[in-house]
Amino acid sequence: MTIIIDDSKIVGNVKTVAILLVIAAIFTFLGLSSKVFHFSESNPVTYEINYNRLSTPGKGVASSMKKTGEVQSKVLGPRRGNGKGGSKFFDEVEKVHGKPSK
Repeated sequence: MTIIIDDSKIVGNVKTVAILLVIAAIFTFLGLSSKVFHFSESNPVTYEINYNRLSTPGKGVASSMKKTGEVQSKVLGPRRGNGKGGSKFFDEVEKVHGKPSK
């Protein structure tokens, strides 16, 4: 009895799993970035103590996660609008280009 292995099916399955793992890693990074940023704001002393205990590569990751969380907070956070549900970005673009005449 000979077992035939279909390489194309295996490659297809591996590609699918790899893509799903990359997507999961991205969402995990974004979620944890938000938590790191909010923790650094609410407990700055504890954050600094924990940050100083990290290795050099760990400090790089923590810094990038904090910066990413800060950007997320500005873009998706409750302070992003001007009270009318709009975005500051779009308000700035409107100021630069002016309102269209009716």
